[in-house]
Amino acid sequence: MNNWIRMAARLFALGLALLAMRAMAADYSNGVDVSGNSAVIWFKSNVSTSWVDVHYTVNGGAQQNLRTSYNGSSARYEQKVDVATGNALRYAFTYNNGTPAYDTPWFSVTIGAAPTAAPTAAPTSTPTPKPTTAPTSTPTPTAKPAATPTPVSTGAGCYPAWNSSTAYNGGAQVSYASRNYVAKWWTQGEVPPQSLGDGKPWNDVGACGGSQPTAAPTATPIPTKAPTAVPATPTPTPRPTTAPTAVPTATPTPVTNIPTGNGAMTIQLLNGTKGAFADSQVYWAIIGYDPANGQLVYVNSAGNLVPATVADNDGANHLSKNGQNYSNYFQKLSSTSWVSLPRITSGRMFISLGSPLYIKINTTGDGRTGFAGPDLGNPTDPNQDVYFEWVEFTVDQYGYHGNSTRVDQFGFPILTRLIGNDGYDKTVGETESRAALFAAYQNDVPAEFKTLVKAPYRIVAPAKGAFGPAGSYASYFDNYVNQIWSYYASHELTFTAEAGTFSGHVVGNDFVFNKNGGAYNLYIHGKPTTLAILEGSGNLASGSSDELVVQAQITAAFNRHLIQTVDQANWSNAAYYYLQAPANYYAKFWHDHSINGLSYGFCYDDVRNHSSLLEVGNPKALVVTAGW
Repeated sequence: MNNWIRMAARLFALGLALLAMRAMAADYSNGVDVSGNSAVIWFKSNVSTSWVDVHYTVNGGAQQNLRTSYNGSSARYEQKVDVATGNALRYAFTYNNGTPAYDTPWFSVTIGAAPTAAPTAAPTSTPTPKPTTAPTSTPTPTAKPAATPTPVSTGAGCYPAWNSSTAYNGGAQVSYASRNYVAKWWTQGEVPPQSLGDGKPWNDVGACGGSQPTAAPTATPIPTKAPTAVPATPTPTPRPTTAPTAVPTATPTPVTNIPTGNGAMTIQLLNGTKGAFADSQVYWAIIGYDPANGQLVYVNSAGNLVPATVADNDGANHLSKNGQNYSNYFQKLSSTSWVSLPRITSGRMFISLGSPLYIKINTTGDGRTGFAGPDLGNPTDPNQDVYFEWVEFTVDQYGYHGNSTRVDQFGFPILTRLIGNDGYDKTVGETESRAALFAAYQNDVPAEFKTLVKAPYRIVAPAKGAFGPAGSYASYFDNYVNQIWSYYASHELTFTAEAGTFSGHVVGNDFVFNKNGGAYNLYIHGKPTTLAILEGSGNLASGSSDELVVQAQITAAFNRHLIQTVDQANWSNAAYYYLQAPANYYAKFWHDHSINGLSYGFCYDDVRNHSSLLEVGNPKALVVTAGW
């Protein structure tokens, strides 16, 4: 599957990595008005503001992130919240002043307490900056959701003490030196205060003291047409895997010899095949689109964007196979190991071992120049017997945004290390050998997924194998879908994403949702097929931007087997993923065998931040290691 449109959607939703800045107190006033069991959180701007988002918790429950409504009569932005006397309400805002976005401190009030002149800022860490939206030159993107931020500790009591020998899963709570921390993903031996920030496993959630606190109550849900309790379910089917393997981690080596040029950043390729392939047998090419005009281009060894043309198929250095001619934009690692990369949109760095890839340049239906990359669904494709991988990315005025991917296949291990000029340094990918990964896959996954091994060349994604339309497991998810549609015909499904809180139920054959308690006008039209679930396609990829947000969340929840069996408060916690069938055990495998559990095992693995996406605003280099 082409993941470029997914990337464009991510860039749009993430605002192209523009981080919100700290607010100026003179910009606004705010407060909470209480009447009976209803509170109105309000924000009044003194600057050029056209939108305000509020982030709040009630009694330390799940954080809600909502776009406020403007009240013209009071000239302020407002959000209504159901409360009761004694509730502890914490809230903060993100607002715009012209184009930039700003984050306020957190404030806290206790409902029914004696009034004070103004809410006081809670003694907590700075909230995660919220990105703002900026235009791109890529096709019209759709907003993608992100994980609900971790609730902030109120400082009442300390979690259990961190232990260097204990392995912690995502969501684990520990304390260290009178501060509480929550794990983002699997981690062991990484000291919490030394392992904070982007790419690090711990979140600091505030100071603590005294005994371990009791569990915080769940936030009051938005009223629905039926009770929202998670139903009793049969005893889960045991996870059809062996005991879990510790998720790999990476220790970056010091940055000492990264070559540089005049481009936006360096891309460097390393041979990690341990002698299986000489540098002269390692090939790479970068193909993408020129951001200045949208034209298909390739990157030459000098780091220039060169227009691609149909004539390249028969050019002086063209490739031939099975009587067909193909373009040849490939460099050998032995002759060129790095390039100074200019800005490029929807770029792919193809890497192949033993042979270059056979890529045909063509003319699309609208007259533009395009290309046909490897097609694993076509048994006559000339690349069926080529070992290959790719990394996909965009480099623009906002930095580098890219990922390695397992959405289509696994050919050989890939490590991608992104280094920023600001000290950013993060690595994703697989550290095990190719032979070890093939053996582990055969050992770990259930029988249906073993059919995806296409030795000796690759392991294909489910939709590219027996789970495709004509495959033996084309109806793999059907019973689960029927179960969900039947249950939610009389119950309500509610979940919170970055874009808001969504609540829905089945009407006829459609799953219809509202956003933030509004009208039920967001649809999944009809039951999704197994193919739609695996590929995020069909009725799980259509409609308005809010419908696409809902569909992405539901797609991810089907792949991870969360709907109906896992409380929505835990949909961001990887410890609850893939606990029973049917589930995408192909994707699960790559999370189990990737650094920090991050991988693109299916198209919407970025939902709730479990993908291999790397981003930095001021990139220095991307170092790609081809393993074996």
